[in-house]
Amino acid sequence: MKKKITDKVLFLALALVFGCSLNICAKPNIPLLPSEPFDTIMDGRKVALYTISNGRVAAQVTNYGGFIVSLFSPDKDGNYANLVTNYPNIQRYLNYNLGMVGPSVGRYANRIANGKFTLNGQEYQVTRNSGQHTLHGGTKGFDHVVWDVVKASKKKVVLKCVLPDGTDGFPGTLTTTLTYSITSEGGLSVVYEATTDKATVVSMTTHSYFNLNGVGNGDVMGHQLTVNADYITETDRAGIPSGKLLSVEGTPYDFRKPVTLGDRIVAMQGFGFGFGQRVEIPEGKVRQYDDNFCLNHKTDKLEKVVTLYSPESGRTMEVWNNHPGIQIYTGARTAIALESQMYPDSPNHPEFPSTVLNPGEKYRHECVYLLK
Repeated sequence: MKKKITDKVLFLALALVFGCSLNICAKPNIPLLPSEPFDTIMDGRKVALYTISNGRVAAQVTNYGGFIVSLFSPDKDGNYANLVTNYPNIQRYLNYNLGMVGPSVGRYANRIANGKFTLNGQEYQVTRNSGQHTLHGGTKGFDHVVWDVVKASKKKVVLKCVLPDGTDGFPGTLTTTLTYSITSEGGLSVVYEATTDKATVVSMTTHSYFNLNGVGNGDVMGHQLTVNADYITETDRAGIPSGKLLSVEGTPYDFRKPVTLGDRIVAMQGFGFGFGQRVEIPEGKVRQYDDNFCLNHKTDKLEKVVTLYSPESGRTMEVWNNHPGIQIYTGARTAIALESQMYPDSPNHPEFPSTVLNPGEKYRHECVYLLK
């Protein structure tokens, strides 16, 4: 009997050793970014880089601006790469101007025409920072604030900030909480919650750029995109909505079935925006995407609205949200922005879903970037 027990223990021990040597039981080695380049003191407050992970997927965020600095997941061969565009240190984040590489965006994401809106009979003039228009909350939005760290654990970081009444011309003291967490399924969840002491307008998003092959590994023209949207908002050349919704049927904006981005976007020489290049746009193609897709939500709960897939890396990312819209932006070509949001310029369009937040109410939306 003793010999049988001994043989069994020996067999299990050998299986454990050889199994681990073949990486069967080894934990993945996620090549996280060093935190030291993000450690600083700003206005007497600590700024740092916080890591959250479930062991397979990891993200790193900083409490300056709520920037998502990294998002790591394995490819089809088990190799890791950072999937979001980022800067290497906190100084680069301090010096940018609308170089939106991963910040939280608010109090109002996207555009407000002419920087004006009327609320409860009063007209408000807010900061114009994009020509004659307001973009992503003005000059003192979420992305230029040191957020208080309410909680930091292995899987969750909770940040809080207060924008005083009158910041960038917006009414109301807005108290906002951002919760970043890694779900058990391997998703990066961002929960936006806000309250106000005066009627105001609110739309929040995250402005990360994704490349499922890994940042620096070419462009995203080979990525396949699916969007559950029958309409987009019609806009002028400045991205200001007319108030009309345009059907995607028979247009380059129809992503209801998977489409390879490069099949719809005209080729440019090199990477980037193609400034100065005279390119004829054939029918059925676009120079770039910078459009709000009106999502086909059936409920007010989280629903899958976007799927992004890279045949090269084998990575798939699903976007789940309960916002009514998502802005898809491909200007850089090296990555794609998928901005869960309210419709742009909603304060000037009563026909759009309301962005008004009153005292006693809570703004709450969630977006999950689920990696598979």
